[in-house]
Amino acid sequence: MCGVLIDLNSGEVIAEASAYNDQISCGEDVISRIIYSQRPGGLKALQEKVVRTINAVIETVCKKVMISPSDISYIMAAGNTIMSHLLLGLNPKYLRESPYVPACSHFPLTRAASLGIHAHPSVRLFLYPAVASYVGGDIISGVHACQMYKNAELTLFIDIGTNGEIVVGNEEWMVCAACSAGPAFEGGGIRHGMRANAGAIENFHIHPETLEPMIITIDRIKPCGICGSGLIAIVAELLEAGVIDQQGKFNRALDHPRIRQGIDGYEYVLAWAKDTLMGEDIAITEVDLDNLTRAKGAMYAGYVTLLESVGMTFADLDRVIMAGNFGAYIDLEQAICIGLLPDIDRDKFYYLGNASMLGCQISLTDHVRFRERMMVSSLITNLELSESAQFMNHYMASLFLPHTDMALFPTVREKLPR
Repeated sequence: MCGVLIDLNSGEVIAEASAYNDQISCGEDVISRIIYSQRPGGLKALQEKVVRTINAVIETVCKKVMISPSDISYIMAAGNTIMSHLLLGLNPKYLRESPYVPACSHFPLTRAASLGIHAHPSVRLFLYPAVASYVGGDIISGVHACQMYKNAELTLFIDIGTNGEIVVGNEEWMVCAACSAGPAFEGGGIRHGMRANAGAIENFHIHPETLEPMIITIDRIKPCGICGSGLIAIVAELLEAGVIDQQGKFNRALDHPRIRQGIDGYEYVLAWAKDTLMGEDIAITEVDLDNLTRAKGAMYAGYVTLLESVGMTFADLDRVIMAGNFGAYIDLEQAICIGLLPDIDRDKFYYLGNASMLGCQISLTDHVRFRERMMVSSLITNLELSESAQFMNHYMASLFLPHTDMALFPTVREKLPR
């Protein structure tokens, strides 16, 4: 969870901070938290935890500039639909049950202090509206920030994460969808997976002849795991070197000490125990490869299904905007190599960074854009992928590296071993 403190006189960011959401103890993902909320006292506990996290961010930014939380005039927030419900104490039960309808999409203006947030009693909390159960205020804030609703260029807006959200459209129309990619991009479901903290392998290269690795970790210390960007880099490099095939299986014919039989089948050792922080080998396994393939397959199938629903293909796109902190760390060529992103003109890709935060900043510093934020959500139509037969067909076709149809990935086809 990230927060910035803005001087409203100048529009300047004067402090920023982040904190891990305390709700993690109740569930790694939003579905687990919805289930937890149905326990006796569960919803109240989840609300208290998210408020505690918000307060930690507020206290940190205030200390940096030596002010009191009571000096803050406005609080603007953007989060996914589930998080917005939990913050306000609204029952999220129906978000995961057909027809997947939120308790409300436009959230009421609330006094922040009444929720337990450290703020002056008069300060209001402004929450970005949601479109659907799995396309929330964080995506609306991103669309608002990049102004695709005012632009004639056909744009594909992507936020890659456990729940991948996609919006396609321009000034005339916009359609959105969400696909459950799973936690692989955030280190979940990967044997040595971890969040992007110090010691996480964030980049990787392999020598094409010796098959020896070169790993790069966050803060350049000994490795202790693999984060999402590192996972993408590892799979792309292993695929190009012929260590794994397009089904994500290791080449059994290779005689190399790093390629071995492990407890989860075949694996490639990225770092020997003596070179790691934990004193044990760090490896990537075929189970890890399968989990990543499913995650990237869900994202790619989502793009194709959404474009098909409006009679378009990747060739019609003018630009692809990648939002979220994770998107800023992805190597474009590696992401295309594994089939996470479409193989189109690289000049069409743009990184927006933390788009939901950017939308909040814009809303607080521009009174015209502030009023527009509520209108943006009403311009977007939601497509429910879970009820789309075409999505499942595209998903099955995407469970290869990069895809079953290599004609969709001409530049990757040129790079892969014959």
